[in-house]
Amino acid sequence: MKLRYVQFAALLFWGLQTDLLLWAIPMGAVWEARFFINRRWNLEKRDFYQIADLTTLFFVGLCIFLYANRTEYHFITALVQWLPILFFPLVLVLGYSTTDRMSLDVLFYSLRRQKQPVTQAWDMDYFLFGLCIVAAGTNMEGAVFYFPIAASLMALALFPLRSSRYKLNGWVLAVGLIFLAGFMTHTAIRGTHLELKKRAQVWIANWVQQRSNPLKTQTSIGAVGKLKISDEILFRVSVPDGGIAPRFLQEASYDLPSGNSWAVMNLKFTTVQHEDDFRWRLIDDQQSYPLDIYMEFDRPLALIPIPAGTRLINDLPAIDIQRNDYGAIQGSGMVPSPRYQVEFGFDNQINGLPNKADTYVPKTKQALLSRLIATNNLSAEDPVQSLYKFFSDFRYSLYQDLSDQDDPIEHFLDSSRKGHCEYFASATVLMLRQMGIPARYVIGYAVQEYDPLVGMYIVRQRHAHSWAIAFVGDQWQVVDTTPAIWADTESDQSSLIQPALDLLANLNFMYAVWWNDQQLSDYENYLLFIGLILGLILAYRIFTSEQIDLKPTHTSKTDSDSEFLGNESPFYRLIERLTVAGFNRAKGELPADWLKRIGYGRYVPMLVTHQKWRFDPLGVSSEDKAELTSQVDASIEGLNADLDDENQVPQKLK
Repeated sequence: MKLRYVQFAALLFWGLQTDLLLWAIPMGAVWEARFFINRRWNLEKRDFYQIADLTTLFFVGLCIFLYANRTEYHFITALVQWLPILFFPLVLVLGYSTTDRMSLDVLFYSLRRQKQPVTQAWDMDYFLFGLCIVAAGTNMEGAVFYFPIAASLMALALFPLRSSRYKLNGWVLAVGLIFLAGFMTHTAIRGTHLELKKRAQVWIANWVQQRSNPLKTQTSIGAVGKLKISDEILFRVSVPDGGIAPRFLQEASYDLPSGNSWAVMNLKFTTVQHEDDFRWRLIDDQQSYPLDIYMEFDRPLALIPIPAGTRLINDLPAIDIQRNDYGAIQGSGMVPSPRYQVEFGFDNQINGLPNKADTYVPKTKQALLSRLIATNNLSAEDPVQSLYKFFSDFRYSLYQDLSDQDDPIEHFLDSSRKGHCEYFASATVLMLRQMGIPARYVIGYAVQEYDPLVGMYIVRQRHAHSWAIAFVGDQWQVVDTTPAIWADTESDQSSLIQPALDLLANLNFMYAVWWNDQQLSDYENYLLFIGLILGLILAYRIFTSEQIDLKPTHTSKTDSDSEFLGNESPFYRLIERLTVAGFNRAKGELPADWLKRIGYGRYVPMLVTHQKWRFDPLGVSSEDKAELTSQVDASIEGLNADLDDENQVPQKLK
């Protein structure tokens, strides 16, 4: 009776907090019905094993479902919210059985295989109550009301378990102080968490901005030591049969050099109008090639990797997109989605016409660039081929041995003649401009590694690339002077276990693509249908099991009002007899110490059985109860005789 009505309130609280009230109401009604129905099922241990195994099966299926649909559900939040539903059949069956507590071997398969019998057990009523309280806390919108309601329910649930040793007002005061301290601690921890979260978000935002900011980008020019290149697969590119894959996917281009960074002169962005939902046309229809890019965006504002000749973007999970004159396409209101589609040509029309900044060369580098152009006979009439020839003697390297006094670009061009793509791209842009050719610095990804397992190109973190574009012949032209060996050089440095990691990543990707093609509502219906069938089988097994009728117990109002665990123990009569005899127990004195002090230490073994009756979760056997009753009766009879002989009391206890 300890959780009567309280559990129903906890279920309603959970249902309201998690929008699962349609589940909570019938669950609460079935739960409360057990207190009005005396019929119980005499289930065996193997029946509980089967129910627990079915619960485990549901749990695994729910985890698989939530993981496969992680774009629709937050995995941890949804799992916690559904835990009361998941474990309710197990708790309910126990409640309608003749068994009081659930032994741990039912819940833990490993304990079933041990030779010794399992004696530990759980009160599953409180287990379900705890799940409801925890699951209700996942709703952040109701966070203001959560703590006082949860604290009140917990106090009501603990009230029947309170010790009769202390007065009611003292217990209420102690519980109130505990919850108040908990609330203050929770508030302090949450405030600290929010502040740390805010600072972390600022740090992450700054880092992301450096990596994918359409207005400014940081380079690794001037960095000393070997760059850390990741083999992580960022996205995949699918080319339809008969299609053509682009060499590069551009994120943005820049025209203003400044130290080890590039920026843009014109900060203006314009919104691209929807042609349809999630469909934007950048350029009027021309000959184009389709392309599917499998990439999930993990933040609401992001640059979209696309070919420079993109005409159309379709199925992009964004509210709006904006573009600038530097070929940057930025999506806003992005949500996770497995892929988007583009149609592109092999021109470079998403980059706007050149401006004055596209010919700017820092004065500190003009002398060096002029000397290199003159001594190497670089031709302004054919600048692109001239530069390819000039850089053919340079080497690709991720390692730099610069001193603090060296200018990175001058050291690269005049001394080391080795570097990574950012060096080649920056130097190429400056040399083109020195020859009078408008040029820009571009960042994006190289599309070069084909994976036959998935039939797509895979783009890794280390495939991030920089190159130059030159405005030649009234159009922008890619000028990538980085030695082609750069991709093989970085690939040779990948981990030995990378093929195994790629295999796991690809298998997970193929499963995600297959699952995304299915209708989510269909699988939800399948899941509910399977659950219904298994539930009917379980109900049939239970209702066809042996049943017994419990004899109702009649207690007076006084008895029920003062009910607590072990109140029927006969040892209380012995305590009362000693108290009547004048052996009062001091405040705070332990019962064992009291018995020894008054000279009745021989009653301590009976006290041990009495305490076990009151506090041991497993309780005491009927034989132990009968033995204690017999011992108490004999002790009171002997005590009466002793006290009468000594004329210590006027009457015997009846």
